[in-house]
Amino acid sequence: MDVLSRRTEVDLRPLRWGAVALIPAAVVLSVLPFSPIPPCPLRSITGVPCPLCGSTRGVIAAVHGHVGQALTLNPASLLVIALAVALLVTWRFRPAERLRIPIWVVPAALGALWCYQLFKYATGRPL
Repeated sequence: MDVLSRRTEVDLRPLRWGAVALIPAAVVLSVLPFSPIPPCPLRSITGVPCPLCGSTRGVIAAVHGHVGQALTLNPASLLVIALAVALLVTWRFRPAERLRIPIWVVPAALGALWCYQLFKYATGRPL
């Protein structure tokens, strides 16, 4: 079996509960006078952003209707919201318990996000 045809299974049940909490958490985080989320360890130690840097701020921006800002912070934030909505909508219709995805998708997505973050970092754009 070659690497491109290998698949991994993702359990959707805990992801659905995360999707239920995502939007209210984003709203609450945006009105708190402090940030309870610790800073990115990689960025704190090295100054280099990780592939997911800006995702939390991006989700908060998207929830408040600032889609362009969310896209600029981290494109994954819009993907997270779209996946959360899809998980919630499909919950009502004979939900699947597991999703099989090609194993190469995860490193490819993280690699693309990291390239985007490193491009922003190298060109002095806000992280």
